[in-house]
Amino acid sequence: MRAIGAAFLPVGMLAVIMPAYAGDSFEGRWAAGAQACASESDALPRLVVNSLSLHWRDAACAIQRSYRVGDAWYIGARCWADGATANVPIKLELRGERLILDWAGTPAQELRRCP
Repeated sequence: MRAIGAAFLPVGMLAVIMPAYAGDSFEGRWAAGAQACASESDALPRLVVNSLSLHWRDAACAIQRSYRVGDAWYIGARCWADGATANVPIKLELRGERLILDWAGTPAQELRRCP
């Protein structure tokens, strides 16, 4: 009987831990402002995030590994842009209704969720 209880313990712990992150979703479209959200132009870039990939400017990235610490999501991605492929470390951090995008090799940018 003791082995059965031990087998179900991690599932019960997961149910207690998961709701803390339920409202903090990184998924969706993010941009620097409302104009960029409405634009179809690459001149006003949008970040599109889902659980498997990211799209930013002309880059498409597949998430290969990731982990979350508090409000930050650390991502190891494989990205393709302009015929080149690279492994890119990316950090996304939620700050209220804002998202801080820290993409390797570029200054961190503050984005807002698109409607």
